[in-house]
Amino acid sequence: MATTNGASTPAPQAAASVKWDGQSMTQTDMMEKDTVLVLDDADHVIGSASKRSSHEFTPSQPRGVLHRAFSVFLFDSSTGEMLLQKRASTKITFPNVWTNTCCSHPLHGMDPPEVDGPAQVKDGTVPGVKNAAVRKLGHELGIKGEELDVKKFKFLTRLHYWAADT
Repeated sequence: MATTNGASTPAPQAAASVKWDGQSMTQTDMMEKDTVLVLDDADHVIGSASKRSSHEFTPSQPRGVLHRAFSVFLFDSSTGEMLLQKRASTKITFPNVWTNTCCSHPLHGMDPPEVDGPAQVKDGTVPGVKNAAVRKLGHELGIKGEELDVKKFKFLTRLHYWAADT
């Protein structure tokens, strides 16, 4: 693996898929071991980096490393109310902040795959991000994948942003 601006670039051969087990990982484990998808300005995946290194603001990367993330907004179909959550005080990023239902990152090397290509982002099908959302809804809120109708997930937009949590 090569490193550029804190991002690890995967070797040319395909990486082995891993089954993610967030239940046995601490927040520190997830920040160090989870590898996010590093992007160029055109939203092409160009490598991977740990969650921690992608969120570090330094003189050489004053905005962190550009990487893919997602936000989930779940609504009660009978009332139209949106489910909010208060992030745990143990979270390394944005602890104790009220936020949308769930937000996280698609990860490199996952099974099922969480990487979407430019065409999937452009047409809004984003099966990789949907796989990641199902994984994190299970981890953070205990919602089982079979309880979610992924066909009803709607891709709204993509955006670039940088946010320091201090």
